[in-house]
Amino acid sequence: MEEAELEASLLEKAQAGDREAFWELAAPSVDPIYRLARRLMKTEEDAEDVVQESFLKALDKIGEFQGKSRFNTWLHRIAVNQGLMKMRKRRSDVFSLDAPIKGENGDGKAMDPIDFSESALDELQSREAAGVLETALEDLPIDLRTIVVMRDINRLSNDEVAQALELPLGAVKWRLHRARSILRDRLGEYFAERIGT
Repeated sequence: MEEAELEASLLEKAQAGDREAFWELAAPSVDPIYRLARRLMKTEEDAEDVVQESFLKALDKIGEFQGKSRFNTWLHRIAVNQGLMKMRKRRSDVFSLDAPIKGENGDGKAMDPIDFSESALDELQSREAAGVLETALEDLPIDLRTIVVMRDINRLSNDEVAQALELPLGAVKWRLHRARSILRDRLGEYFAERIGT
């Protein structure tokens, strides 16, 4: 059975109430939706909540899916909406002075001492560069960050991003260009400092 036929068959079964068909249909989207949520949210816990809420919402609303876009695109739209709703709820985050200081792996334990051997230094620089990229992504306005994650990380087409975000194709292309320019500038500054130019 061809992939499109299989998706259509699973969708029909899912809309008829078959949960196994829904999860089989949704399974390939779990990792891309998690990556999207992780980039939108500040904590891993919030990202996991967004993923769970997104799939539960999709399961609940599967009967309303009309097939005007791909199923994966529809799931991305739900995840973006869930993430935005969670961010609105969290705008008044309170910082606790009693909260433990988290180590590198977020477990509340102190970080291990740094090994400055050649390979460890290379790994540290690689982690530092990844951290700079992560920070640059987090610093993007949410509308630009969402498009970069959907397009460049989750590999959706411009058309799919436009459908998922309900934006004109031209707006998606412009925002993607703008986001990439900002990232290029920020990363260029970081690497210029490292190279000494």
